[in-house]
Amino acid sequence: MLVMRLLRGLHNPVVESTGCVATIGNFDGVHLGHQRIIEQVTVKGKALSLPSVVIIFEPQPLELFKGHDAPARLLSFREKFHALSVYQVDYVFCLKFDASLSRLTARSFVEQVLVDHLNVKHLVVGDDFRFGGDRLGDFPLLVRAGSEMGFSVEKTPTRKDQLEHFGELISSTRIRACLSAGDFDLASKLLGRVYGIS
Repeated sequence: MLVMRLLRGLHNPVVESTGCVATIGNFDGVHLGHQRIIEQVTVKGKALSLPSVVIIFEPQPLELFKGHDAPARLLSFREKFHALSVYQVDYVFCLKFDASLSRLTARSFVEQVLVDHLNVKHLVVGDDFRFGGDRLGDFPLLVRAGSEMGFSVEKTPTRKDQLEHFGELISSTRIRACLSAGDFDLASKLLGRVYGIS
């Protein structure tokens, strides 16, 4: 039985010297769109015989930038970890999102976190993914960096017929709106499981 392991921060040892297949994001809710990304990561990891890694941040970036005005979480950290454990992920790598990390440029993040620390061989991201204190981190930058530093990058397919549900794209923001409106049935459909609070 696979046991997903938690690594916290850059002080932990590397995942595997052979490298890994990874994705990055908040994964708040671990909804159907997130599940699609995670499935790509685990499938690619098995194909390459490399461990799969989901990189998350604690606190979530908007919680640092907006404080009490940040959107409410769909899942606590513990609940998110449990939700991710269902999908055959080998590691959850949790980075402390603080002022220092928030100022790290996109290029420095790739070099220090993805390459030097995790030795990423393949990265899966959504096509709207942005990162870095300079906000220059996007899919084209990752492709360029990957060609220089020895890793490949893949977008998550976001065709509307695959991720659209009842006329709108699945997102954590949309699920929060459903919960605010008391539409627990639709929220559960978008999450792919019954919504609950513990």
